[in-house]
Amino acid sequence: MQEEYMNYYANFDEEKRLLCQNITRIEFDTTLSVLEPYINSASHLTELGAATGRYSLHYAQQGMHVTAVELVPELVEQLNSNAKSQYLDLAVYEANATNVSFIENATQDIVLILGPLYHIQSRSDREAVLKEANRILKPNGVVAIAYISRFFVAGLLAKMSKSLVSPEVLSELNESGLVTSPDVDPFFRTGYFAKPLEIEDLAVQAGFSVESHIATDGYVRFIGQEVNQLNEQQYQAWFKYHLSTCFEQSLLGSSNHGLVIAKKCS
Repeated sequence: MQEEYMNYYANFDEEKRLLCQNITRIEFDTTLSVLEPYINSASHLTELGAATGRYSLHYAQQGMHVTAVELVPELVEQLNSNAKSQYLDLAVYEANATNVSFIENATQDIVLILGPLYHIQSRSDREAVLKEANRILKPNGVVAIAYISRFFVAGLLAKMSKSLVSPEVLSELNESGLVTSPDVDPFFRTGYFAKPLEIEDLAVQAGFSVESHIATDGYVRFIGQEVNQLNEQQYQAWFKYHLSTCFEQSLLGSSNHGLVIAKKCS
């Protein structure tokens, strides 16, 4: 499973994913917007699962001291290349988010976990990531935890192929958050899809208090073709509307991505 995951991201264009279309851009724009109040008073930020550095480099550009951790060697190489081309100085490590012992205790103001939980299928490993985040955060430090909703994924499977609408596939997803069918893309076979409240519980058990919970995309994926066709003015109008509704709890299950923002208990 680990090898399939590594091969998938070694050959996937993660660099363009967040900005190539409106339905992915809204994930990036929303995350930046809801984190802004916490960023303003922070100086040290660590991103676990930094990929090619879209978020890490953004915050380095703002003058923050950034540590970026990424497991896939090809993505680490691209992250370093991006940093060099933008003349940005940040610490980059090739490592698993479950163990970042090279980062000292209580040194970070913010920890971003914006991708690792998509593919950590072991609960103990998910707990280990949150434990490490808690360890390296200062008292009252903030963690941002992204996840993919298993309720959204059920609908996505139905759109992908009628053959995936079976008791076996849907019950496995609903009960375990996994999709092991050979008929799906490696992203899904190596994925872990969470229930929204599960992520809140994970944060609380790791010693955090939940500040807010956001439906990062809202229901935009269900009207993807229409949203992708919006011009810039129309996109901004939709984005403003989305920001006014993304804290609505009833949207969490239907949103592709969710984001839990939590504070370390002092």
